[in-house]
Amino acid sequence: MDISPTTTHGTLLAVDGHSLAFRAFFALPVENFTTKEGQPTNAVYGFLTMLAQVIEAEHPNRIGIAFDVKGGTFRNELLGQYKGTREAAPQELLSQLPLIQQALEALGVRYVEQPGYEGDDVIATLATMGEQAGYKTLVLSGDRDAFQLIDDHITVLYPGYHFKDLKHMDPQAVLDKYHVTPQQYPDLAALRGETADNIPGVPGVGDGFAAKWINQFGGLEGIIAHANEIGGKKGQALRDNIEQVKLNRKVNALVRDLDLGVGMQDLTFGHVHPDLLEALFGQLEFGSRTRTRLLKTFNNGGVRETELPVEPRDIPGIVEPVVDTVDDAAALKAWIEQYCPQPDRHGSDPAATLNIVGQYRREHVQCAEAVAQSWTLHAQGSAKPGHASMQMLAIMASDHAIVIDPASDMFRATVQDLLNTRAGSLCVHGFKEHLHMLDAAGIQLTTALFDTNLAGYLIDPEFQGGTLEACAEHFLNVSVDTEERPAQGTLAFDIETEEGDPQQECIERAALVTALARYLAPDVEQRHQYPLLRDIELPTSRVLFQMEKTGASVDRARFGELYEQFSEESARMEEVAWSSAGHEVNLQSPKQLGTVLFDEMKLTPTKKTKKGSYTTNAAALTALFAQSEEGSKANEFLGALLRHRETNKLKQIVQTLIDAINPQDGRIHTTFTQTVTATGRLSSVDPNLQNIPNRNAAGREIRSGFVPGPGYEALLSADYSQVELRIMADLSGDEALIEAFKSGADFHKYVASLVFAKPVDDVSASERSRVKAMSYGLAYGLSTYGLSQQLGIGVSEANALKNQYFQTFGKVHDYLESLVADARRTGYTETIFGRRRYFPQLTSASRNARDAAERGALNAPIQGSAADIMKIAMIRADRALHEHGLASRIVLQIHDELVVELAPGEIDEATELVKDAMEHAVDLAVPLDVSTGIGADWQRAAH
Repeated sequence: MDISPTTTHGTLLAVDGHSLAFRAFFALPVENFTTKEGQPTNAVYGFLTMLAQVIEAEHPNRIGIAFDVKGGTFRNELLGQYKGTREAAPQELLSQLPLIQQALEALGVRYVEQPGYEGDDVIATLATMGEQAGYKTLVLSGDRDAFQLIDDHITVLYPGYHFKDLKHMDPQAVLDKYHVTPQQYPDLAALRGETADNIPGVPGVGDGFAAKWINQFGGLEGIIAHANEIGGKKGQALRDNIEQVKLNRKVNALVRDLDLGVGMQDLTFGHVHPDLLEALFGQLEFGSRTRTRLLKTFNNGGVRETELPVEPRDIPGIVEPVVDTVDDAAALKAWIEQYCPQPDRHGSDPAATLNIVGQYRREHVQCAEAVAQSWTLHAQGSAKPGHASMQMLAIMASDHAIVIDPASDMFRATVQDLLNTRAGSLCVHGFKEHLHMLDAAGIQLTTALFDTNLAGYLIDPEFQGGTLEACAEHFLNVSVDTEERPAQGTLAFDIETEEGDPQQECIERAALVTALARYLAPDVEQRHQYPLLRDIELPTSRVLFQMEKTGASVDRARFGELYEQFSEESARMEEVAWSSAGHEVNLQSPKQLGTVLFDEMKLTPTKKTKKGSYTTNAAALTALFAQSEEGSKANEFLGALLRHRETNKLKQIVQTLIDAINPQDGRIHTTFTQTVTATGRLSSVDPNLQNIPNRNAAGREIRSGFVPGPGYEALLSADYSQVELRIMADLSGDEALIEAFKSGADFHKYVASLVFAKPVDDVSASERSRVKAMSYGLAYGLSTYGLSQQLGIGVSEANALKNQYFQTFGKVHDYLESLVADARRTGYTETIFGRRRYFPQLTSASRNARDAAERGALNAPIQGSAADIMKIAMIRADRALHEHGLASRIVLQIHDELVVELAPGEIDEATELVKDAMEHAVDLAVPLDVSTGIGADWQRAAH
């Protein structure tokens, strides 16, 4: 789609801030974006990243971000139930909205709020201002009401399932989708209603009938005037609901002439405040790569930093291949023989090399030369588990390229033979994703030489781009020009895609993968990361592909019961809280909670937020609850409030799971990601299964909804016990800690007995708890202040406990000290298996940035080693089940746990194989301990 400017003044980008924040919050797992102090940051990170993507794609000259303001609007007066059925936003999101606004201020981007009106009205006014000032205006919004703004100068950027799939909704796009013009869209919406906003429409009338009537009678006024002429049940329904439809039309009309107190001259950007940004990003514990990327975008490329300690080298040019045509299988086979190289020793089965585990750091593998002689495959299609498909396949070799339909009976067998014999010299971007797409076409792929997505992640684990376009821009400074994404800036290379030619686009992306592989391979080799890619990451991708394809079987009825249970409990706790307060209160409103707690109940205020109000986050409320007198109104109110928040969160998790059930097989097909967490841990999205609680009874009930599918009789849960502490004992070589594991006694009581110099039997529960927190805190890089907060003790007391611990385990102290010192010297830390993480901020002038980098340097080797061990365990367990001919299969990997679907008659053998694979994933100074349990559902399999 051509969206080049139609005026000489430039482009205004008007953004629905709340809509973007919500999408960011639910797109990224909150547990992977939380500071050491417990502040979630996923919405902040996602918001800024998504906004940066749009800025880089569209090049606006002006930006305005609209936010909603607490309190009702005129629409609530018109329609009492307006938005009344919407779930309250999670507190984890609400706490991030002020941080998003602080970040915008630091980045020099103007945001606008207007009491009494919605952010949609602010956007409508901004768009109108831009149009009147001669700007092309782009409205970034996920609200369809914005479609009424569309004309020849205003385009709505409407997010698809994935944010990057922004649809450019112009007048023709609206007409194509709804069969009405943008000006008529509000009439259609008034007839149809809007479930999300609790606006009832005409019963039985959807977009199709609404559009039919509008085209027949010219619009809503004409429909109402001729209502008596419309027959049937729908005609009667229309007549019965005419007043509601009129009211709907008033409610959905956007206000376009608000006095916002800003003009177009106030909507400039590009004047970043580095000091403010440095302080905020230090507080949020964002890496320097994030800071650099955002500064580059928001400061118009004015600030550049070199982060990774590699020798500068030229970016390879992207070769424009000679495009050949193959008409039949014989021609394809001849082309392959002429251009596609045979694999060398790097193409051996990656799983077979796992016997070198523990020697990765000392093994130097040359891969750059092999990659330089490799061939590239790029598939176009969908890799979404449960819905995978492939439209076409581009193959590039020796600077020649072809495009074929892989599902064609003519080519399928030849392509399969190509992958069977030459996959060992193959480069792809997204090995797991290609497994899904090829599988959808009936083609199997066993291995690959190089995955540019995984390689980029190993080179820069702070970078979470993932897509080919993002990786090309990040590493090659290349912008991909598509129908919906114009080329940007002066770049090393611009891909020019001929509109309407998907085959050419597929070839160009294959050329991009080739260039990316040739650029990354020398760094992968230089940093000794290829064994990780070959022996851990690529085989893990293959196991994850099978898990995603299989999915996890669930009991939908059980999820329904849990949803009702949590809904009822949430409502009951709300009533208890209201009763304790003596009046109704919005439990999601920090301002109203502050009034109740500190003005009415006279509780001692918590610390203030940056905006001057007293914080009411989870940590503050928990502290207030602990301090309140048992049986008091405040105690009752706070207990109900905390329980309300907890059950609300559980209800939202269950709803997400219900929505994710594939109707075709009744299973949930999550997507596991290998390139999100900087430590190497896996995460999952669509839905996020990592956030299913396991620390409270109510949260664990959600696991009861996961059950064996047809043909299977039970689930096996197998998880590591204290894996981080065992790794810390091995890496530090501390004899006392090693002996604690070998003693066979309760580990934490044994350690506490050494720390407090008393017999094991005399260790109190409190002493055990404190030492347990200390042990895990050290493994997670927890600061002394963080430990004091976790234990509810003073900083001096926590520091004394820490010193006492180090006096007992001196080598642990020396090891942790050496991590930071070595990272300052080399610039990175390493896991047992050589996985690196870089910390340039260790030498930052900002104390906050240095402290965050030190915590990361303490955390990365232990957490990263645990992540590597789990991946190796998955590979070994999957291989063992297959080699023994068992039908039992791994379906989930959550934190340190594997969940296996057990086939009839295989329970004992499968359990033993999985347990053995996990316990012998690596040889440490202390044995790895794996607990197993079997049950009719995941919860019952707990142990």
